Order: sequence, then structure tokens, then C-alpha cells
Amino acid sequence: MSKIATDTRTNILKTALLLFLEKGYKDVSYQDLVKKTGLSKGAMYHYFASKEELLNAVFDLFSQSSSQPTSIAPEDLVKDYASFKKLYADIKIGQLNDFKAFLGADLVTFNWVLFCLEAVAANEKLRITIGELAKLEMKFIEKCFLGLEKHGNLPKGKDPVLLAGCLYYQLEGAGLVMFLMENQKDEDFIALYDKTIDDFFKII
Repeated sequence: MSKIATDTRTNILKTALLLFLEKGYKDVSYQDLVKKTGLSKGAMYHYFASKEELLNAVFDLFSQSSSQPTSIAPEDLVKDYASFKKLYADIKIGQLNDFKAFLGADLVTFNWVLFCLEAVAANEKLRITIGELAKLEMKFIEKCFLGLEKHGNLPKGKDPVLLAGCLYYQLEGAGLVMFLMENQKDEDFIALYDKTIDDFFKII
């Protein structure tokens, strides 16, 4: 694919995401997308045959930006609780910065949770995408617990797989509540994740 074609596709995805976040998936028409991108309807159809196909592409892009890095081995980097929290926070900050860099100065206030719920309701295929993201996240957290176990900092008898699942859902629940609140800053989310991990370790 040529650079021009790649740039055009990226511009369409960025524009679509901003419109979906601002107005909601159902309320964005294909004509809205054509007008906002400045492309002709024929050019839009060349890249995406339908709004549903475009929605899938937006989530595929999000999946790539939010996936855990494959170049690191959490089981080697995580030696204690402090390194566990630091690695998790660093990755979340990196994902957030990548997302912001993609949207650039056009970043808007939005409710990501409501958009996701609406999108999943409109397209069942997205459930698979979201499910795969959850599995990858839990696997990453599991490797973090394996790092603690490897360095003798995980209580004996604790199952890394079970712990990873429990912590994942705890973090997701905390993040959901934060998303539903208005005017939250990036550092609020990082502080929340940090506290959630702290509280989880106190329990185990």
C-alpha cells in the first residue's frame, strides 16, 4: 500500500473514531464521515464498504495500540511488588500516549465505555476482539505474578493464573467507575490502578 493510501486510510480511521466518540456510533452517518474527511463517497467506499467495516477497523487499530508489548518478558522484569506496579503503570502510560499521539490535537472529551457498549451492541464481531484483548491482558498480568513467584515474592500456594484473572477484573472495574466520572485526568487513572494493585496485594 502506498504512503498516500496509508495516510488516507489513517485519516479516515482517526476521523471516524473522533466522530464516534463525539456523537456515538449510531448517530454518525456515512455522509458525516464523507463530509468530515473531505473525501468523495466513492473514495470512502474504496477503503471501507460500510460503516460496520469501518467500525471493525477502528477497533483493530485500538487493539494494536492497546496490546501489551511483546519485546519484554514480565516474568524477568517483575521481581517485587514495586516493579510489578511500575511496569504496569509504564505500559498504561505508553498506551495512553500512543492513543493521544494518534488523535493529536483533536482529542475530545468522550465516554469511551458508552461508545464501546454501543459498538458491541451494533457489531457482534467486536465481542471477539474485546475478548481477545482481555485474554492478552490477563496473560500479561499472569506473567507478572510468575515473576514474583520466580523471585520468591509470591506467597506459596497462590495460583498466578487465578490471581491474574482476579486482578484484571478488579482493575477493569475500577477503570470503569473512573471512566463514568467526569473531568478525570490521566494521572487519576494511573493513581487508581496503582492503588488497586496495592489493595490487591494486601488481600493476597
